[in-house]
Amino acid sequence: MKLLSTSPAIRLRRVAVAVAITVAVLAVVIAAMGVNPAAAGAAIWQGVVGTPFTIGQTIGIAAVLVLMGLAMLIPFSARLFNVGGEGQLFMGAIGTVSVALGLGDTPVTLPLSILAGVVGGTVWALIPGLLRAFLGASEMIVSLLLNFVAALAAAYVIGTVFPDATGQATQSVARTVRLPVLWAAGGVNAGILIVIVVAVAVWVLITRTRTGFGIRAIGLNPQASILAGFSPRSATITTFALGGACAGLAGALLVLGTSGQLNQGISSGYGFLGVVVALLAGARVAWVPLAAVFIAALTVGSNRLQLAVGLPFSMGIVVVGVLVLTLLATRVITIRRG
Repeated sequence: MKLLSTSPAIRLRRVAVAVAITVAVLAVVIAAMGVNPAAAGAAIWQGVVGTPFTIGQTIGIAAVLVLMGLAMLIPFSARLFNVGGEGQLFMGAIGTVSVALGLGDTPVTLPLSILAGVVGGTVWALIPGLLRAFLGASEMIVSLLLNFVAALAAAYVIGTVFPDATGQATQSVARTVRLPVLWAAGGVNAGILIVIVVAVAVWVLITRTRTGFGIRAIGLNPQASILAGFSPRSATITTFALGGACAGLAGALLVLGTSGQLNQGISSGYGFLGVVVALLAGARVAWVPLAAVFIAALTVGSNRLQLAVGLPFSMGIVVVGVLVLTLLATRVITIRRG
C-alpha cells in the first residue's frame, strides 16, 4: 500500500471541501440528536480554551500525538505500515517505569529512564520490522497483534512487579526524577521541549539527508531505488526502529509526567490516534504538529460535550472519524496498492 499526497494548492482546496462536508454532516447528526449544533461547537471550543488547565491538556496530548504520528509516518515514508504504536508506547512505558523505580532517586535516573523507554519502543518495533525485512511477513498484521501482547505485559508489571496499594497502577516514580514542570497552571512539563527537538530532528532526517532520501525513494519506487543503491531491507529496519523509538519516547514522557505511574489506561488510544495524525498530515513531517494539535483539541474539547449539551464524550472520536472519511472521499488522503 502506498500513501500519496497532492500539491499544496490542490490539497488546501480539498481540505476546505472536506471540512465543509464534515461540518455539514455533523450538524445534521447532532441536530437529529436534539442538540443545537452551534451549542455543541461552542462547548468543544470552551472545553479547549476555557481554562489554563484545558489549554495545558491540549498541549500535553498534542505532544504525545506528535510522537505517535511520527511513529506511523516514518515507516509510511518507505511504504510500510506500523500500526503497533500502541504496543510500542506500552513497552516504552514499561521500560521507563522499571528503570525509574529500580534506580530510585539518583542523578542519572531521569535520563536513563527516558532512554529505557526509547529502547523499549525500538526493540518492540524491530520485531515486525525484522520479520518483514528477512521473512516477508506482513508488518501491519505483526505490529497490530503485538499491541495485545504489550498490553498483557503492562498488566503484569502493574499487577505483579510494581503494584501500588490499589493494584490499578504501578508505584509512583519519585517526584525528583520526573520531568520538570514548565507551566504549573497548565500542567505542561519539559517533555514538550523534547518533542520539539525530536520533531525537528525527524524532519531534517527525512527531508535533508541521504538516508531520508533513500527511505522516500523506496516508498515511491522500490525498483529504481534499488538500482540507485538503496536497500529496502535496510530501510525497513531503520524506519521501524525510528518509529518505535518515537512511540517508546511517548510512553516514557507519559510515565514521567504528572502522575509518575504506569496504568492500563495510560495510552488512551494514542497509538491508533497516531495513525489518524499521520493520515491528516498527508505523509508530511512538517504537518504532523498541526494535525496533532487538531486531534488533541477535539479530544480535550469533547470533555465538555456531555456536561454542556448532553452529548456523549465519544462524539469527539466521531468527529475525527467523519473528517478522515471525508478526507478520503475528497482525495486529500489517497491510499493505493503498488
